Amino acid sequence: MQTSEGKGTSLASGRLPDPYRVRPGDTLSSIARRTGVSIATLQRWNGLRDPHKIRVGQVLYLSEASAFGVSFVFLDALRHPIANLPYRLEVDGRTVVGKTGPQGQIPTQVTQAAQSKVELWIQDAHSQWQKLVSTVSGYGHKLITLVSGAIVVPTTLEAVSGQAIQALSKQREITATATTQAKPPVKPSGAPSKNNPAVTTKTGKGPQGMPTIVIGVDLPQTLMDHFKHFKGGDITAKDWEGVADLLECEPEVLQAIAKVESGGRSAFWRLMDGQGGHVPALLYERHYFSRLTGGRYDQDHPDISWPTGYRLRKQLGKEDKKMHDGRVDDDDIYASYATSYLRLLNAYRLDPDAALQSCSWGKFQIMGANHGLCGEPSLKKFVNKMCTSEVAQLGLLAGFIQNKPAAWKDPKNKALGREISLWDAVKAKNWRVIAFYYNGRAYETNQYHLKLERAYEAYKKANEAKKA
Repeated sequence: MQTSEGKGTSLASGRLPDPYRVRPGDTLSSIARRTGVSIATLQRWNGLRDPHKIRVGQVLYLSEASAFGVSFVFLDALRHPIANLPYRLEVDGRTVVGKTGPQGQIPTQVTQAAQSKVELWIQDAHSQWQKLVSTVSGYGHKLITLVSGAIVVPTTLEAVSGQAIQALSKQREITATATTQAKPPVKPSGAPSKNNPAVTTKTGKGPQGMPTIVIGVDLPQTLMDHFKHFKGGDITAKDWEGVADLLECEPEVLQAIAKVESGGRSAFWRLMDGQGGHVPALLYERHYFSRLTGGRYDQDHPDISWPTGYRLRKQLGKEDKKMHDGRVDDDDIYASYATSYLRLLNAYRLDPDAALQSCSWGKFQIMGANHGLCGEPSLKKFVNKMCTSEVAQLGLLAGFIQNKPAAWKDPKNKALGREISLWDAVKAKNWRVIAFYYNGRAYETNQYHLKLERAYEAYKKANEAKKA
């Protein structure tokens, strides 16, 4: 299993919110008077050596539960609760035994101090306890979400060995089985899971022969309805030239954008190993989903909802304070289109519109949140067009280029009286400005402008050779 830790509860103590953020004029003694809690107790709950040293903006915990609470939640590979899982907690010399609740939760435990050790065990089918977590309480209510890397749980048909449980919890980096595969989700088979009817299950054999439950992803029908619009057909030279004439630019500029954004490959692949329809290539962006949903899913689903976007694979394992657990895990990196689809599915079950807007779609990787700029006020119709053909995607690109608001000024030419729009840049082959609009202010770090220019030159050379 994979763990993610988050801070934060909203308990009330006296007239102040708990936790409480120190404001100008606050002292520890004034906070103690307002809450009815002694200064010594506040010091212990917050690890304060000097009661005279608190700073504006500092977070203080005003109750023992807020200071030393520890909560656990168990989720399956699709982030749905795992209920009725036997567990054992060892905290401060006491043992708590029970089963997870309907939301996969374990009752919050309040430790005696920040240094208190907390150990969590789960029971396999042979009544053997397997340790999953060993941590310290720390300061602040700690939420530990345990996400199953694969559905491997006790069943009524076959016993699950202790070895199977160990395989499940062995590495922190394990992610949902479907996300590590290089191909799209397989058509589900088996009976609906008691945990979640959207997930079907059947028994099978896993590594080293241990019995497992195999999961299948049941795609939401409303999402499948979008995929039914596929008509296919590659973009022809005439198509490229037609849109280029509309935009008053060279077709090779548009081809270069496609090359850098999607590798110039087909913008569609087959769903369900050839058994289903075609789906457009996409990349899911969790920081968009977090912003569009007001961050309400950040704590429980940081892999698909977090204020900071995904990192590059080369950063895997590195410390990063902007990540939910302080380091870059598998769930924090950009991955394949197949992984992006699993992320989209998980987000879609939480908020369909926000999920669709949080993807960059098709050959030109246009964010769903920009559907209005593409000349399509309806998000539903935008996605339908993205699912139709590459030609339809090219038409949406034209609208995006024409309507993208100007927001770039040349830092080397401050005398320039107006901002340069994306359309201006496309006409003039201004690679830096195009790169800025497509890749943000970090475009130079990613050498995005150079990639665009090289792609343009390659297409220009190839197209001229065809005409010769």
